[in-house]
Amino acid sequence: MRGGASRLAIALVRPSVQIGHRTDANTTMKKTTIAAVGGLIIVIAIIAFRWRAAPSPVGLPDHGLGARGVAPGTGPGPGEVPGGGAPDVSAAAPAAAVPLSPDKWERIAKIRRDYDEIRVKMSADYAAMGDKFPGGLSAFLKQLALLEREMHADFARDLTPRELEDYELHQSTTGQTLQRRLAGVATTDEQQRAVYRLQREFDDRFALVFDLSPPALWERMNVQDVLRQKIRSELSDAAYAAWLNADDPSFGAMRAFAAEKGLPPAAGDELWRIKNDWTLRKLEIAAQEGLSPEQRKAMQTAWVGQIRSRVAVLVGADALAPGVDALAWLPVAR
Repeated sequence: MRGGASRLAIALVRPSVQIGHRTDANTTMKKTTIAAVGGLIIVIAIIAFRWRAAPSPVGLPDHGLGARGVAPGTGPGPGEVPGGGAPDVSAAAPAAAVPLSPDKWERIAKIRRDYDEIRVKMSADYAAMGDKFPGGLSAFLKQLALLEREMHADFARDLTPRELEDYELHQSTTGQTLQRRLAGVATTDEQQRAVYRLQREFDDRFALVFDLSPPALWERMNVQDVLRQKIRSELSDAAYAAWLNADDPSFGAMRAFAAEKGLPPAAGDELWRIKNDWTLRKLEIAAQEGLSPEQRKAMQTAWVGQIRSRVAVLVGADALAPGVDALAWLPVAR
């Protein structure tokens, strides 16, 4: 593995893997070895530097993990010329967008290259072990997310807070997702940065969470609902609609259905909110402890009735009939 500002060494030592982190005049080397169980175990070292939110965060997997946590694939790093040489800042991020010096581009490229090599090895190990991989897919995705977090901690040591945000706004999973969601929509640089910071805070919190239990899902969706409200306050109506439809395509489907019924976009927005309320409350009921099966069923039945009534008042009782694609989420009357 090539050296540089981000020299990493991967060594398989019986049941464990060790990752040695780079050392330079300004940084002391910190190494953590994580051991797992089985014939072959992948270990990710976690650097003691915190992964912070701007200004100083994937996927659940998207998350991205969802999720959201899986970095770009292998190959030359951003701005790196295949085969080495001086970095080409126009290769992945225009210099105007990410104004880094050639030296910093080179260091960032080496960091990415080193972590890409680790990621390739980890992916190969997972593919070879399949169902026998300790912890299964969730454990593998968590390791990838941890690796991504380590890589950005390395970036933070070489870049100023502003440079780091500039870079991540165009190159991180969160930043690239934001660019896609707002593509073709008029937004200012400050609006994009504000949305990026909000989304990154959410991604940081949930990138390593793979708990699919009702309480965990309810918490995540509640936080996501707050996130959307904050983002709504940062964007214009058109920009927010584009962002939300990319985040949840059912938003566009609700608007399209409202238009078919001769209703204004606001009706589609309200229909989407009803759908969102339905899911939130359904998870909340499922997450409540101490309820008997009869109590839980009664609460669910009452909530189904309320949701169907709200939809009927908004778009007409005929929409409650089966076969309406946009309302496939609508619960059946109990």
